[in-house]
Amino acid sequence: MSKQVSIREFDIYIKNITKELQLDEIEKKELEEEWRQHLYDHYHSLRLENVDEKEAIQAVIDQFGPVEMLQKEVNETYPSSMKNHVFKEVLIGMICIIASVIGPGLLIGAYFQPYFIFAPIQALVAAYVIYRFIIKKQTYWLFSIIGFIPIYIIFLQFIAQMYGTPLTLELYLSEIFSLDWNRLAGLNGLFEFPTLHMFWYIILLTQLCRNNSYLSVWKRMCNATFHYWAMLFIALVFARFQSSAEWSVISMNVILLYAFLQQLISSQQFMQWKDAINRWVAKIGEGEY
Repeated sequence: MSKQVSIREFDIYIKNITKELQLDEIEKKELEEEWRQHLYDHYHSLRLENVDEKEAIQAVIDQFGPVEMLQKEVNETYPSSMKNHVFKEVLIGMICIIASVIGPGLLIGAYFQPYFIFAPIQALVAAYVIYRFIIKKQTYWLFSIIGFIPIYIIFLQFIAQMYGTPLTLELYLSEIFSLDWNRLAGLNGLFEFPTLHMFWYIILLTQLCRNNSYLSVWKRMCNATFHYWAMLFIALVFARFQSSAEWSVISMNVILLYAFLQQLISSQQFMQWKDAINRWVAKIGEGEY
C-alpha cells in the first residue's frame, strides 16, 4: 500500500473522531494535523521493521485507540477549552472598549461621549458573530488566497478613489509602509492604509515566529491574511450602516483592533499567559516575591 493510500486511511480514521468533537474549525484542524503526524510517524517506524503495510496501518490505528474513547477524552476537556475561549474574548473586548474610550481623546482631543462605549459594544458583537461563525471557519489555505485577492483589490480601488488618480506603483508603495504617526492615525483613527498594512506585517511576523509544528508557516500566514482582511472588509460594510460618522469611525477601528488581536493572540498563547499569571500569583501567595 502506498504512502498516499495509507494517509487516506488515517484521514478517514481521524475524520471519524473529529466530526463529533465540540471544537471550532481551527482547533479541529490543528488536532487533525497533530494526530496525522503521530499516526504516520508510527506507521513509518513499523514499516522500517518490515511489518506488512496493511498490518502496520491497522496496528497504528488499534494502538492509537477506539474512536469513541478518543472523542470522550477530548470532549471532556471542552469545558476548559470553552472557558479559555470566553476569557480570551473578554480580554480582547476589554482592550477594544478601553481603546475606544481613550482613543478619540488621544487622536483628536475629543471629550468623552456615551457612544464611546455603546458603539464598540455593538461592533464587538457583530465582529464576534461574523468572525467565529463565518470567517474563522475558512481554514483551507488555497481558498484563503482566492478570497484575499478580490478583497485586497477593493482596498486598492479605495486608494485610487481617495487620491482621485489612477493607482501607480509609487502611490501604492507610499501607502503600504510608514513609521510617521501622522500617517498612521488620521480622521479615520487607525483605519488608515499604512496602519492596516503595518498591522498585517505584525500578524505575518507573529505567524512566522509562532511555534506550531503541525501546520506549515505559509499555510498559517495565508489563513491569517484572509481572516484579517476579510474582517477589515466587514468593518467597511458595517460602518456604512451606522447612524453617524463618529459611530462609523469607532466601529471600523474596533473591528480592526478585534481582527488584529484575534490573529496576534492564539488560544495556545493565551493559555500560556494564563498559566504564567497563575504561577506568578501562587508564588506571591507563598511569599516568594
